[in-house]
Formats: sequence, structure tokens, C-alpha cells
Amino acid sequence: MAAVSAAGKRLRPAPGKENFRDLIEGGRYYVDKTQYLRTIFEYDSDRLLMLRPRRFGKTLMMSTIKSFFEMNYENPGDTSVQQELFKGLEVMKDTEFCREHMGQYPVISLTLKDTDGLDFRNACGQLGDTIWRLARRFTWLRNSMVLTAEDKEAFSMLLDRKMLCSGSNDAITTLQSSLITLCSALFWHTGRKPVLMIDEYDVPLQKAAMGGYYEQMSQVIGPMLSKALKSSDYVSRGILTGCLRATKEGIFTGLNNYSVNSVLSDDDSLSAAFGFTPEEVQSMLSYYGLGDLYDRARAYYDGYRIGSREIFCPRDVTCYVSDLLKPRASGPESFAPPAYWNNTSNSRIITQYMPNLDNSQAIMLQDLLDGRSVGVRVHEDMSYGDFDLSDAGQFWNLLVYTGYLTLDKRGTDDVYCFRIPNAEIRKCFDSNIMAYYHKKGGAYFENYSKAIAEALLDGSAERLSSALDDALLTFVSARDVACKEPKENYYHGLLNGIILSAGDLFKDHSSNTDSGDGYADITLRSAKHNVAVVIELKYAASRAELKDKAREALRQIIDKDYAEAVRDDSVHRIFGFGIAFFHRKCAVEAAELPL
Repeated sequence: MAAVSAAGKRLRPAPGKENFRDLIEGGRYYVDKTQYLRTIFEYDSDRLLMLRPRRFGKTLMMSTIKSFFEMNYENPGDTSVQQELFKGLEVMKDTEFCREHMGQYPVISLTLKDTDGLDFRNACGQLGDTIWRLARRFTWLRNSMVLTAEDKEAFSMLLDRKMLCSGSNDAITTLQSSLITLCSALFWHTGRKPVLMIDEYDVPLQKAAMGGYYEQMSQVIGPMLSKALKSSDYVSRGILTGCLRATKEGIFTGLNNYSVNSVLSDDDSLSAAFGFTPEEVQSMLSYYGLGDLYDRARAYYDGYRIGSREIFCPRDVTCYVSDLLKPRASGPESFAPPAYWNNTSNSRIITQYMPNLDNSQAIMLQDLLDGRSVGVRVHEDMSYGDFDLSDAGQFWNLLVYTGYLTLDKRGTDDVYCFRIPNAEIRKCFDSNIMAYYHKKGGAYFENYSKAIAEALLDGSAERLSSALDDALLTFVSARDVACKEPKENYYHGLLNGIILSAGDLFKDHSSNTDSGDGYADITLRSAKHNVAVVIELKYAASRAELKDKAREALRQIIDKDYAEAVRDDSVHRIFGFGIAFFHRKCAVEAAELPL
């Protein structure tokens, strides 16, 4: 959808907005995905699990489904709300489908993405609060002339917030039956089997696995979902979204008519239902007069392959467009695409596994950073209950299903080739992967970090060169950088890791900073002194070229005024460092830059 609102005003971008009705009624730009409503509703089975990474628009799609199918409980048959909300959208062209299904079903829609907790009791309390809020939408069922006293009593327990959130045995038992209780009550009252929708169904299990209370949580979530999904008497359609297929929790056990559509599915019918296609991104950018920035957006936020389709990360594109529209002195073309992924992604899936990876796994990670693809054996039935931090195979599976990697080409015997999808995720790897080096070296690594940090803050090229040489000899092998292009990426990541390990000596550490007439490799400020540092990195073709390359890097900092990003009234001194690397040797040139 790329049109002006009824009032003639330009539609506003909506980063982070996940409610369909709010988007339409609030004059927000909406990328029309309503043509997929029929595909989802009439999929091969009436129980459909759709697996996509976080930030891929799953919650918005579920909100769209609810808005389209949910009936007017006070005036069944009235579809005036839907007629207005969906006016002009693709689904309205399918008049037969709309006539038969629009506004015709009770809908139970809940999201479990916020169910979290440090322990089981806390998480169970949050789940109880979620179910209580869901039940409150249907408080009128207590006055139903159709439901029996037993039905009403069972439903009333879902409105007892104190009990539901207590974590007691009564609460657990009630939660396990909560959805089937609500489904059956709606069926008997309306005479129509409800559509049951569960967004991010696997989040409580993921959080529980990370928090050490998985077995307890699976005994609540498993029965709660399975009882309702297995009931053909009270549920017409079951639609779920998530990241991983939870196979050992009993949720889908015994379901004869159950389908999964994932990032690895060869079925193209839903490949573009989540995320933005190139055409949709081009249309959005053109709508806001930003069409010339398509290639930049594509480099940073595209690259996912689902089925045969090329897909952009929708949340990141929308955030980027929103930021581009903000007033700035030099125009939107000067605004470097940020790495929004780092602000929303749970990097623990990387950092918890990294210390257990062997050298061959580290080489695969470096291959990914260098733009190559790697072969990975994927187990689609992996479950959160299987988490084992010593299992490298699980690490790769998680990277695939959570969006850090995307399919490059299909192999045989469950082996697929994957790659990093775009520049944004490569940045995420570049920073997060350094947790491995930090843990690998422990306190010993921190000692090198401190020496390097102090040399940077003192503006000393000689001391920095000596400290870096020591670190390179200790932590880098010839194999680490063999046949790696561009090789600067490796040293860039290593130096980022060193800086991150320097503790509280630095603040405002930034990588690939938009500054002056280009992008500075690394910028940072001291935490306790009014000193800023700008770093530019180069790789030399030989040891003899090290000095020349370091001078070239320093000259680049000066000529392109990379100090602009750190220059303000609080900074009293700015040091620029040009650093060149060749295998396990380096050269450093430094200069104090103008304020």
C-alpha cells in the first residue's frame, strides 16, 4: 500500500507497530500482505505453524488475521468494521472468500513473546497474567444464556488473576486447560468453531531453556497448547508463529493434520508473506522520495532467501526509512544505515556457545565474515529441551532459524549451504563474535586490552604498536588470516574485541561510524578523561608495506575529517591512529587531530 490517506496527508512509516487496525486507522504506511490471508486460512492443514526469525512481521500478520476473521459478537453477521479496515487492500478483490469468511469466526489471539522470568514461578506468573488479559476480552460469556453453570465456572477461573499468577498447583492446572476452556465456551455460545492464534508460541520455552527451568515450563505450555490444538470439536483453525519447531514438548504430538512452513520450506506460497520483497521496498522508498537509496538499503537489510524469494528484514527497513525522514543538515543520503539488529536481537545464542567452538568452527565463522557460505547440517526437529552448549551443531541451527544466516543453496542429506544475509548482520557478527576471543583469553586477554587501551588514550603510536604486536603473536595464528578477503575484517573484529574487553576505560565505542566524508573504522571516547580516539585499519600486502599503509590510514583520517563524529565541547584532545596489519605484525602511525 502506497497511497495518501483520506485526508490527503502522506502516510507515516510505522517502525515497531504491530497492530493492523492501529496502522490503518492511524494513517501509517502499510505494506499490503492481505493476499496471504486466504493462503494461510486454506493451507494444506487446519493446524499451521509458521517459523520465521524475530522482527519479520509475524505479530502484525497475526493481528491482520484477527482483524479480518473475527466476528462482531454483539451483532453477528455485521462486517462493517472489516469493510472499512480492508477497503482497497488485496484481499477485498477475492469477493467469494470475503463473503464466506470475513467477520465470521470467534477469534482467540494471544502472544507469548513477553512471557519471561528469572525462574519458573516468575515466568508462570507472567503467563497467568497473559491468560487473564485474554479472558477479560470475553467477560460477557459469564452472562451467556447458552453456557452451562459448569462452563461458566471454568471460564470464571480464567478471570481470577491472583490465582492464575500465583504459580500454585491450581494455577498450573488452570493454565494447562485455559485455551480449551475458552475455545469450548466460545463455540457453545456462538455456534462457530473459533480460530485459535498463538504468536511467538516458543518464546516461553526458549526463555525457560536459557533460565534453567525448561522442564517445568514445558509441562505448562505443552498441555496448554496441545489440548486446544488437538480438539477438532472446538477449534476450526490453529495458527501459530515462532522461531523453532518445538517437537518434544507434546504440543504437536498426535496431530494428524499439521503443517510447518519455515525459512527452509521449498513451498513458495508463503515465502513472501513475512518480510518485504524488493518490489515492496522500492515502492516504499519511492513513496517517500528516497528511491535513490534502494541499493544501500538492499546491501544492509536484504539478502534473506525464503523459498525462491529474495526477502528484506521488514522491521529494519521500516526503521531505516523512518530515520531517513528525520531532519538532518546534510540530507538523508549522508545517513549511514544503522545496525538495528543489535538493538533487538538476543545475542546470547552466540555468546553462550562461542567458548565451546573448536578451531574448525572459528574458521567457518571467519569464512562467513568474509562473504563465503558454509555447509551446515540442519535438524528441523531440534527442540529447546535439547540445548547443549557443547554441541556445535545446535549453534549453527540456532543461527539459521533466528536469522543470523540464510539459505544459499540446498544440499543433500540435510546439509545446506548458508551465508550471512547482509551488511547489518555481518556487523553483528563482527562485534558479537569477539566475545569468543575475550573468553578464550580470560584475564590474560584483559591485560593486553588494558595496555592497548592506555596507549590509545595517551596517543602513543610506539606503545600501541608494541602492545598490538604482543597480542597478535599470542592470539592470532597464520591460519586465522590465511586466504581471507578482505583481511581488514578479521583485524577489525579482533580490535573491537580488545576494546570491548577493556572494561570501563572506554565509552561511546562505535564501529564503521558515519563521520566527516566517509566512515571511520572505529571511534571511541575515554570514560574518565576528555579524550577521543579515531582508528583506521589497513592490510598490507607484505611486511615491507606496513609503514606506508599505516601512513595511508592516518592520512585518510585527516583528509576525510573522521574526527567529526567525536568532536564536541566535552572533548579536549583527539588522537588519530592509522594501523596496518600483515599476518602477526603491525605498524602504527598517530597524530593529534584538531578540535
